[in-house]
Amino acid sequence: MRKVVTEYRLVVLVVLANLVLWYLSPSKAAESASTAGKFLKEMLLILPPVFLFVGLLDVWVPRAIVERSVGQRSGIKGVAISMLLGCATVGPLYAAFPLAAALLKKGASVFNIVVFLTVKAGGEIPLVAMEAKFLGFPFALLRLALTFVTAPIIGWIVERVVGHSYRSQSAKPMLSE
Repeated sequence: MRKVVTEYRLVVLVVLANLVLWYLSPSKAAESASTAGKFLKEMLLILPPVFLFVGLLDVWVPRAIVERSVGQRSGIKGVAISMLLGCATVGPLYAAFPLAAALLKKGASVFNIVVFLTVKAGGEIPLVAMEAKFLGFPFALLRLALTFVTAPIIGWIVERVVGHSYRSQSAKPMLSE
């Protein structure tokens, strides 16, 4: 029981905060519970297919292909693939995290994963299309170009700061390998 509470301490903390809020302001607690319920429903609809996709990736895609495509020595090809993957994927950013974790375990570099997540956050095609419609095509194009320029810079910084710890983790074999 203690292990479960420790593992889910953030959820326990949120439940306790809502209980206190319920005592102090029942209407705000109801609003908070409603928002949390909507978010939970959204996640339950989105995450199972994502985890299925990540499981298939884990089983079907050999580590050598991931390492060659987006690994440490993939070079400019890895950056291009990461940017393309970031632009092409749809859905909320949190849905990309399981894919990013699976790619890291399969040998992708931290640099390329950060490029993927950065472009996913700011350069996915549906987002850019909506942005162009409401803010204008030049605005959307300039912001997209700045996303492409800054993503490798952010990736380089993150690679230098935490890359070595992920490289040592990715050296551990996965269950399917």
